[in-house]
Amino acid sequence: MKKILYSLIVIMAATFTACEDPGSALLYAEEYLELDAATTVTGSRTYNYLRVNDGVGLPSGFVVNLGAAQSSSPINFTFEIDVANSTAIENLHFTVDATTGTIPANSSTAELPITILDDNINPGEAPTVVINLTGGDIAVNPNYQTATHVLQVLCESNLGGMYTMVTTYHRHDFLPTFDTNTQDVELVDEGDGVYSITGFDGGLYAAGNPYNTSYGTSALTNKIQDVCGAITTDGASDPWQQLNADPDRPNSYDAGTGVITFSVVGSVYGENWTSVLTPK
Repeated sequence: MKKILYSLIVIMAATFTACEDPGSALLYAEEYLELDAATTVTGSRTYNYLRVNDGVGLPSGFVVNLGAAQSSSPINFTFEIDVANSTAIENLHFTVDATTGTIPANSSTAELPITILDDNINPGEAPTVVINLTGGDIAVNPNYQTATHVLQVLCESNLGGMYTMVTTYHRHDFLPTFDTNTQDVELVDEGDGVYSITGFDGGLYAAGNPYNTSYGTSALTNKIQDVCGAITTDGASDPWQQLNADPDRPNSYDAGTGVITFSVVGSVYGENWTSVLTPK
């Protein structure tokens, strides 16, 4: 009896060893498709995109998984946007390039054909795209069929350096003797998209120029902040008034050329100007 039992154990061990050769693929009893973001504890995943304000969208990075050994043939699938439960708006925050996709042969994943319109998402916003995996060449796992994809943007800012600044004055006490001024300025990087600039006044207050000669003031230093290409300026003060952004001439940044434009208006006397900074 003991000999028979021993023989059975040896046969079973040999059988399992033969089935599990080193490097062989792990065989699953079932095949299924799933949304990668659905496999988290919350059924959601956050996706970060570098916003560069170039008018070009970015691949979503949303993934469909194959819950099985890789196949020698492509596996097709279909999906839909759950509009009712999404806060992101199609064609504003994202576009759907197709509602079908394919996991290539000898692969375990595929990216959904969705493009994120990063230029239209602001820092601090977190719109969501809820997706339902609706079918495919193999079954969809109902436990991981629906997932929430959270969109966030990150921004790099690299505006530090030397610029040629051309300032055009729209009003000040000494017109027309100082209508336009050209000078070199430096944006000094202070971190987190904040830059200091000496010469914020465009030369009006610099030595030998109208306000300096009459009132003894010096060139103004101020802060400029870049938030994903949106340029803001601190409310700098000269000796008599607050200098604020001019709402009639919005600030701008051209990512293609690196040109920065900002406008200023005085809160009391109405001095106002526009400065255009071109990288040197």
